[in-house]
Amino acid sequence: MKLPPLPKTSLLGRVGLALTSIVAVVAGFAIASLLFAALLVAGLAFGGWLWWQYRRLVRQAQKTNPGFIEGEYTVVSERPALEHRRTPSAEPADWKVSASRRAP
Repeated sequence: MKLPPLPKTSLLGRVGLALTSIVAVVAGFAIASLLFAALLVAGLAFGGWLWWQYRRLVRQAQKTNPGFIEGEYTVVSERPALEHRRTPSAEPADWKVSASRRAP
């Protein structure tokens, strides 16, 4: 199916379309810039508020008990757990290779 041909637009119509397109693009960039600036200011304000609250809580915690750190701990022995502590006399007799069982 063939579409009917579009009517030719006049010079005034083409200029109006070009100006309208340019205005729409500029308006889109302006709105996007304003939205970005508003979100940036809101994010910075929220980040500043969070920082202020954290700072206030840290100071409050330091005032309540400045020299005491609460926590759990476990005493670990100074000897490593996987250390070989066997003496030569404690080895079983099976481990000793007799001279008769050695390869020539």
